Amino acid sequence: MAIIPEINLFDYLEINELGDLERLKLALEGIDDENLMRRLEARRGNGRNDYPVRVMWNLFIAMKIFEHKGVAPFRRELFRNSQLRRICGLNDYEKKKYLVPPARVFTGFLNILMDEQKEIDKIFDEQVSQFFDILPGFGENMAGDGKYLDSYAKRKPKEGQTSTDNRTENDAEWSVKKYEYYDKNGKLQVKKEYHFGFKVHMICCAKYEFPMAYSVTAGNADEKKEILKLLQCPVMSMEKHREIMKYLILDRGYDSSALIKFLKDKGISPVVDIRNCWKDGEDTKQYKDTDIVYNYKGEVFYMEDADKRIKMKYEGYDKQKKCLRYSHKGKIYKIYTSYDERVFLPIARDSEKFKKLYKKRTSVERLNGRLDRDYFFEDHYIRGLRKMRLLASLSLVVMNGIALGKLRNGYTEIRSLKKIA
Repeated sequence: MAIIPEINLFDYLEINELGDLERLKLALEGIDDENLMRRLEARRGNGRNDYPVRVMWNLFIAMKIFEHKGVAPFRRELFRNSQLRRICGLNDYEKKKYLVPPARVFTGFLNILMDEQKEIDKIFDEQVSQFFDILPGFGENMAGDGKYLDSYAKRKPKEGQTSTDNRTENDAEWSVKKYEYYDKNGKLQVKKEYHFGFKVHMICCAKYEFPMAYSVTAGNADEKKEILKLLQCPVMSMEKHREIMKYLILDRGYDSSALIKFLKDKGISPVVDIRNCWKDGEDTKQYKDTDIVYNYKGEVFYMEDADKRIKMKYEGYDKQKKCLRYSHKGKIYKIYTSYDERVFLPIARDSEKFKKLYKKRTSVERLNGRLDRDYFFEDHYIRGLRKMRLLASLSLVVMNGIALGKLRNGYTEIRSLKKIA
C-alpha cells in the first residue's frame, strides 16, 4: 500500500473543507497498489532513493486529483501546499537538495511506469471486481462507446521524409467519422469529421457510471473489434461476473451481426442501434413465406392485402425457442431472431423496454465527458501511444479509487459516488 500519512488535527481545524486533499486520501485508500510498489522497489534495488517509489506514485495520483495536466504547475502546487507534501510522503525536515522532486525525476518515473502497464491494468481489474462484490446491480446494464483523444502535436512525416525534431507524434493515426442525416427536403446528407490522434474504447456500468473495461488505440482502430476484445478481458470473462451482466447498450457504430451473435452466445442481450444497410431501396422485407413484413428498424407488420399493412403487437420474447412473439387479431406469430440477427434482437427494437434501456447509453457519454473535463484529455500535451495508455489508465484507476475509498469509509449514497468520481 502506498504511504498515507495522517493529517494533523490542527490542519483540519484550519480548513473547514478539505476538498482535493480529502479526495486524494480516499483515492490512495481505494487503490490496492502493493504489488506494483514491490515491483518498483525491487527494480530500483540499491540505487539512489532520494525520492522513494511510493512517494513518486502518490505524487502522480495527486497530480490527477488536483487537476494539473503538467508537471510544472503541479510542482508549484507542491511548493506552496505543505499539507499535500505530507500526504504524499515528502517530509520537510529531511535534508534534501530539492524540497520537491525536479521535473527530470517525474519524467524518469513516468518512463518506469510505462513498463509496468500490465500491473496497473491488474489494479484496475481488481477495483472492478470489488465493485461487482460491493455494489448491488453493478454491471447488470453496461454501456459502451469509443472516444477520440485528439493529438495537437506535430504530424508524423510522410513516407520517405524524416522528422527534424522529437516533437512529432508518430503513433497517432487519422480517422474519419461520418454522420448521416436528412435535410428539410428529405435528402440524405453525409457529414464527415476528421480526427488525428488516439481513441479510448470503454465499457462502463450504466447504473453507477464507473468504467469496467477499456483500451487505448490509434485513432483508426475498429471500434467493433475493440469492444469484442474488451468483452473477453480477464475481469469481464470471470464466470461470476458473466452471470450478472445482462445488457450491453451500444450506438449504431457497433451494428454488426458478428458482435450481436457473440453477445447472444455469452448470454448478454444486445441493445444496439441499427444502420439502414438495405441496398435495394425497399421499405420492408417479407418474413419467410408469410403475410408478415418488417422494416430495418425492427417494426413488424401484417399484410391483409397488397395495399394494407397493420402493425403487429409485440408480446414478448420466448427464451427457449429464441423467437419474438407478435400478435394479430388474437393469433400469435413467431419471429425467430436467427432469421435476421441485426434486425431481430432478443429485446424487440420497437418495444418500450428497448427504448428505455437505450436511453442509459448516455452514462458512457458522461464518463467520457469526465475524462475530457476533469482529467484534461480534451486539451493535453501527451505524445505517444504508450504514454497515452498509461495516463488514461491512471485516470480511470483514480476515478475508481475515489469511489472505493468512499465505500471503505462508510459512504453509501450512490449519487455522491457518481459525483465524486
